[in-house]
Amino acid sequence: MINWLMEQSILISLVSAFILVFHKPLLKQLGAHHMYSLWLAIPLMLLGSVVLRFVPNLLAESKIATFEHYRVLTSLAVKDSETFIPTPLVAALWLSGICVMAALLLLQRRYLDKLLRKSKPYTQNQSGELKNNGLMLADTLPILQSPEITSPMLTGVIKPMIIVPADFHKLTVKQQQAVLEHEQYHHERGDIITNLLAYSLLAMFWFNPLCWLAYKRFRDDQELACDAQITSSMNTDDKIAYSHALLAYSQHAQMGMLHTHYGNKNILKERIMQMKKYHGKSTVAIIAMTLGLSFASLMLNQQVQAGDHQSSSKESSTSSSKESSKESAKSHKQNVHPLTRVEPKYPKAAVEAKQNGYVKLKFDISKKGMVSNVKVIKSSPKGVFDKSAVKALKQWVYKESKKGAKGAKVQLDFVIDEPAANVERIKVTANK
Repeated sequence: MINWLMEQSILISLVSAFILVFHKPLLKQLGAHHMYSLWLAIPLMLLGSVVLRFVPNLLAESKIATFEHYRVLTSLAVKDSETFIPTPLVAALWLSGICVMAALLLLQRRYLDKLLRKSKPYTQNQSGELKNNGLMLADTLPILQSPEITSPMLTGVIKPMIIVPADFHKLTVKQQQAVLEHEQYHHERGDIITNLLAYSLLAMFWFNPLCWLAYKRFRDDQELACDAQITSSMNTDDKIAYSHALLAYSQHAQMGMLHTHYGNKNILKERIMQMKKYHGKSTVAIIAMTLGLSFASLMLNQQVQAGDHQSSSKESSTSSSKESSKESAKSHKQNVHPLTRVEPKYPKAAVEAKQNGYVKLKFDISKKGMVSNVKVIKSSPKGVFDKSAVKALKQWVYKESKKGAKGAKVQLDFVIDEPAANVERIKVTANK
């Protein structure tokens, strides 16, 4: 689990860093709606990781042929050193962070419950409609008023409602209508549930600073997308009035996990500048972007799950490479796929001695994909890496099959430095 979290954290960091670094040009080219949709890349990437764990042969490259070169690098696998934190302690720290995040969520739930109990119906909207010179906002959510908040917000998963501050009546009717439409659109788009899912992912990867930056930027893009929706049909005067409403509520608004935050002084200028631009919202474009992100996520996760394995073109000129090609082709036909591979530990003594080496292993695979009868065929240096390799291989899990496999063979290369051309590579065969 910890290894999976680390792998996904690296991938999330790459995607988040890309969006954060290129946010300004992407927003300019894509517009607020499509920029907000771009954040789908992260949950789709995590979903792709889960899919590939249960459906490893979804892509042709995920078959056993992709395991031709499996290297155990010291930078990834030195775990015997006393300087490393034990895995149970790492797991305990991670769970402690999740508990803190959950506690913060519960505290905000209590705050909102208390706020709702003290709130009263907004008296200027008795009929549930907002009218002025033919303008109407009908079928809106229940609107409450509270003196304890400084900015309008949408809250509630089961019973959603809009809460406005005590001075909301000071806005013009058009401004009130625009603000309420903004919060109503949050509801129609399901942003409260979306925010909960985003916070859940943040809680899972709380240790990654880029996740916190990405979460904040995601919430800001959410407000930009709502602004784009509401102001798309406004004339210049209405947009100016809407900007004044933003200015009035952008000084003290707080970001919450269970409510939206209409005001935001940190991106006030950005929100006002975006009103001068218009980018349409294309459903086809959003669907195409979602499908593209889904495919990219599957490919990216497939590369990570495959591990560190490379094929050596130099081997094609030697007699041993011809034999290994036949073995690999035979394995490919037999369709034996590892679902889970455990990284062997790089022995501390070998690290200190700067020793490279390899271990050739023979083993059986049951119908359920479990590994048994692991034996060392050959190793170099003899006895140095054998124990670590055997222990790791026993934990590998293969794809279930009707007959299993007998006499499967795998070679694990233990590498401190880049191996020379004559160092043997992994060769995997499965003989029934």
